[in-house]
Amino acid sequence: MVWLITALVCAGITVYFLITKDTDSALYFLFVFIIASIMYLLRRYQRKNQDRLANNEPRK
Repeated sequence: MVWLITALVCAGITVYFLITKDTDSALYFLFVFIIASIMYLLRRYQRKNQDRLANNEPRK
């Protein structure tokens, strides 16, 4: 959940900085948004995989 919240906050800040014409700061937060999004998706995949292994379910 931390990665999802971080990604959403950074997306909002990126849009704000793009509207105010501060592109250098927007690029920084865009980079953080991309990293946080990738980390969220990776952790989500790992969590689902661990749940599947814990319950001895076949792979879908």
